[in-house]
This record gives sequence, structure tokens and C-alpha cells, in this order.
Amino acid sequence: MSIHDMEGIRLPEPSTGDRATQVGSSHHFTGQIVLGDGPGRVVGLESHLEMKAALILAARPSTDALFEQIAFAWRDADAARRTHYIDLVVRRTDGRWIGYAVRPKGRVTPTYLAELARIKAQAIESGFLSDLRLFSEDDVDPVALFNAKLLQAVRVPDPDSDAAARAAAARITGVTTVGALIDETGRGGAGFRAVVRLIRSGHLTPVRQTRIDRDTEVFKARACTPPSDVADPTPDAGPAPGAVAPARPSAEAR
Repeated sequence: MSIHDMEGIRLPEPSTGDRATQVGSSHHFTGQIVLGDGPGRVVGLESHLEMKAALILAARPSTDALFEQIAFAWRDADAARRTHYIDLVVRRTDGRWIGYAVRPKGRVTPTYLAELARIKAQAIESGFLSDLRLFSEDDVDPVALFNAKLLQAVRVPDPDSDAAARAAAARITGVTTVGALIDETGRGGAGFRAVVRLIRSGHLTPVRQTRIDRDTEVFKARACTPPSDVADPTPDAGPAPGAVAPARPSAEAR
């Protein structure tokens, strides 16, 4: 069965950001991506750097969910109440909430850093965040970005190919290669995408952090249950990159 044979398409959930991102601009990049399994959720972006950051952060195994443009009320040096919209907020699998201020190095000034430090201190003190970090172009690892784009590109399941990949992965006893698993599935490109989905779901883990291709060595990190007579349309058994979560960052939640 091909994904093209599936009946109907469910649209993604809308963004949960506290501020609507720009739809278009003549001066900078704007856009949207869909993160999470199944229909997923829309994440609005207002720079190319934000897109790279969102993809990289969502692909990390430690990420349980990712949110954008989350409002935090803080007070400046004059005790005036202000609102800062945190570009990206990650809920980690260990329960911590990490905020990211995405900004090019050329726009990081001493004044901006001082303001960000004040916001960070208040966000941590109030329990709103566990940490607030600056994300610049220096934090964009080319290998991590390549793999994040690949993991994002294969998010749509293909039941038959996924079942074949799970069956092949279930027989792993040590280290093997992505190419060997593809050959076992006998499904060519569809088999490659299915194997990458097992990396995405955490069932397979690369031995080294290199670009994922046929030569990538992997080992089984989680049990891959051999498929039954009916193919499982959802190969994921746990959180996947950018998984949609019901909770949002708030001081009350912690």
C-alpha cells in the first residue's frame, strides 16, 4: 500500500503561538513548517535562521515538543511591565523547558544581551523556563541541519514500507548499515525513507553523527516489534521530533 492510496488528508493543527507571525515580508524570510507526527502542528517562522533552529531543535532526541512565539511578562529596570515573545520554546523529554532567542550575530548588541539576561533571570526565577539561550548562526551545525531536514521530509508514514523496515530492524543483533536494511526491505527509495523514520522515532540510532545515507551505521536502540499480518500505519511508539504536546510553558505548570 502506498501513501498515495490513503483516503483523505487531515490538515495540521494551527499554531499555538501567542503572537501571529508575519505572512509575508519584502525584507526578510517568513514561512511555516509542520512539526510532529500525524497531521502535526503549524509552526510560524519569521527568519531563515528561525527555520533552521526549529528543524534542528525539533530533531533532537531530547525534544518532546516545540512551541513558537510564547509570551512572557517581565519588568524592565524601571519596573515597567513588558511582554517578550520567546522565539522558540522546547519542552524536553526530561521535563525541562528551554527557551531560545533566535538572532543573527550581527544584531546581538550589548544592550540586547543585557535585556535578554534580565528576561532570562525573571523567567527562571518565576519557574516559567528552566533556561533561556541565544541561538545564532554559530549554532547551526551543517550535519545536524541536513539530518533534521531529512527527518522532517520523511514524516509521512508508508504502512507497507514501514512494516518491512520494522521487520528488518527487528533482526538486528549488533551494528548494521542503513543500506543493508534497505536491501532487506526490497523497497528501494521507499525502504530508505522507512528506515530513516525508524531513526526519527528513536528505534534506530546512528553510531556516529554524520549525514544519514546508505553507509550510515546504526544499532537498535528500542525494540522493533515485527509487524503482524496487518501493517502498522504508525511506526512511532513514542515522542518523535517536534511531537505536539498538550501542555504549554507556564509558571503554574511547574
